[in-house]
Amino acid sequence: MAALAGTVVAAGAPASLCAQTTGPQTNAIDDAARIKTMGLNATAGLDILYDDNVYRVDDRVEDPTADLIVTPWVELTYGKPIGRHDLLLRGRVGYDRFISEGQRSKVRIDTEARAVIRFGATCSITPLASYRQQRADYGDLNQQTENLQRFTTFGADLSCERPGFFPVASYRRDMTRNADAFDYADQTSDSFLGGVGYYKPSLGTITAFYERVNSDRKKLGVENRIDSWGVTFKRSVSPLTQIDADVRWLDVESDSDAVGSYDGLGWNVSLSSSIVPRLKLTATTQRGIVNDSLIASGFAVRTRHRIQGEFAISELTSAGLYAEWERRKFRQDAALRPFSITADRNRRFGGTLKRKLSDRAEVALDAQHYVRRTDTSVADFSGTQVTLGAALRF
Repeated sequence: MAALAGTVVAAGAPASLCAQTTGPQTNAIDDAARIKTMGLNATAGLDILYDDNVYRVDDRVEDPTADLIVTPWVELTYGKPIGRHDLLLRGRVGYDRFISEGQRSKVRIDTEARAVIRFGATCSITPLASYRQQRADYGDLNQQTENLQRFTTFGADLSCERPGFFPVASYRRDMTRNADAFDYADQTSDSFLGGVGYYKPSLGTITAFYERVNSDRKKLGVENRIDSWGVTFKRSVSPLTQIDADVRWLDVESDSDAVGSYDGLGWNVSLSSSIVPRLKLTATTQRGIVNDSLIASGFAVRTRHRIQGEFAISELTSAGLYAEWERRKFRQDAALRPFSITADRNRRFGGTLKRKLSDRAEVALDAQHYVRRTDTSVADFSGTQVTLGAALRF
């Protein structure tokens, strides 16, 4: 289903490590199964979202504006095997149509192209490029002004996962561009990662890595440099339990003395379990550095926790609950662009209901309540969103 909330890009686990499999058995590709998923596939959908506070005002002192947002969308995927290699293309286009606040209506685009180039017994290089555009959420803007955000990424990942030791490496460039009124938030980041992994069936996969991120916020005149050293660990403790952990030491420096530096522990740890029949529980905790933000900051330290559960009512129907807590602390230079917020807290609580109508059609219902509080009470807000979505695969 199409996501309608605003997006903030954050530094999380290295992309090359996230993309790795949980064991070399997945690198021993079943060519028949792989080729079966290739070709052209199309999906069309319709999302209808009710939001009772589209301008993200403080509903304790102002009357919020409610609206209905209708988003028809279509997604095309194309995969072509070329010997052992794969070419994969994906594109989704939708239109967020605000029924009452029509000036907010925007086209939404999400595209990606990647190739998987295999060599040796288990090695692969994955070049990729993606482009995404969407309207910014007013909760990120902190004012009632429209902003169309554009995100561009390109890079490549290298992995040779196999029993014993193997190398990993990646390079990625991420660019965010905004409307002229928000060009202070434009940023360009270059990420470089190298590491050594080790896989053993009884242990799982463990990888030691070093990553360097250079992030340039040109309009603010601020450049950040993040050095991180860490370890990732992935293991299926049993067929019912999975552990994914990324723990690293973060060393952040800015060329602005007012923005300053940060040294501390960062992590991204997830534990999922299906020990209880038909119930899957997942808990996630993260701390990392956010370079890309509509707050006029050099960078932000973000901590996020999430718990969720999904229960299979039947083979065709499932229901779930989730809760998420997030805190951001903004490091900024008030002399460059005065801004009153130095920290905020966001909470979301919600539930989902999904129903598979056939092999090609499904519907989903998502309802959530969101609350934001800042350290100065500026740009506080809360509200409720309810989304009904349907998708049909051709």
